[in-house]
Amino acid sequence: MSLLLLLIPLIGIGFVTIEANYGLALTNSIRIKSIALITSIVNLVVSLVMFILFDFSSKQYQFIEEHYEISYFDIYLGVDGLSIYFILLTTIIMPIAILSN
Repeated sequence: MSLLLLLIPLIGIGFVTIEANYGLALTNSIRIKSIALITSIVNLVVSLVMFILFDFSSKQYQFIEEHYEISYFDIYLGVDGLSIYFILLTTIIMPIAILSN
């Protein structure tokens, strides 16, 4: 689930890039902003689900994902008790920032 928090914005960037290159000039900025808003709201929903499923009685990392030997790198993702609040704060601020623009 923590990998989704990284992949959803990357997928949104791909859609924004496609829209910027191949979209119509008049509605281009509106579509790009709507894609960014939808992407940030989906990311917010994923982080809210993580927050609801988070076990605060444990002091261990949760939602751990390990990926070994991915082009000479080992990826180890996890969420602890402090970082869950920062994840939630970031994903709450992003749609607000996009809407205020």
